[in-house]
Amino acid sequence: MAVQKNDLVELEYSAKSEGQLFDTTSADAAKAAGVFNEKATYGPVLVAVGQGQVISGLDEALQAAEEGKSVTVQLPAEKAFGPRNPDLVRLVPLAAFREQKIDPFPGLVLEMDGRPAKVQSVDGGRVRVDFNSELAGKPVEYAFTVTKVYRLADDKAKALAKKLLDADAKLLDGAVTVKLALKRDMAADVVLKKFRFMEQAFAVVDGVKTVRFEEEYTA
Repeated sequence: MAVQKNDLVELEYSAKSEGQLFDTTSADAAKAAGVFNEKATYGPVLVAVGQGQVISGLDEALQAAEEGKSVTVQLPAEKAFGPRNPDLVRLVPLAAFREQKIDPFPGLVLEMDGRPAKVQSVDGGRVRVDFNSELAGKPVEYAFTVTKVYRLADDKAKALAKKLLDADAKLLDGAVTVKLALKRDMAADVVLKKFRFMEQAFAVVDGVKTVRFEEEYTA
């Protein structure tokens, strides 16, 4: 049975652009390509199909996939990371960098205005900065396998709770209850994770009307 919209799936993939690996769930593939990141978490990712959690072309391909079968798709830029937008290339005064004690040079990647940007050139007192994604305007290739599909509402709730909160969940009469046992110093970190769980539970777990968190904190 093919994957359908609103199914929750565990997904393994490797993604390439111009033959170069730029993203993968496999630590071995990342090491082989020389792009392994010690701070990254590798392994299957949980995706709510048809909810825009992955690029549009991959989201479409997932809805034709079958559990356990490997698929490779070629995606044009329009269904990947979009076309390049010339309005996202801007001139920034060199003084703005110097105030932050940054010496810009072509190829430098940094964060500006809360998003990644790449310095294209430095000319006199002006710096040309590109806020486009490195993959904008490029076709990409995804090789992926759906390793598990969750279709039943209770299974979806449990999978979301485990992945997002490392907790257990129970669905009863339209209410999802998540039990959290946390250390006191984890209180701030869990706020965003709870919000993500709530948003996804309402979106993909059939019949959910209420989300409850039962929390216990220890020193």
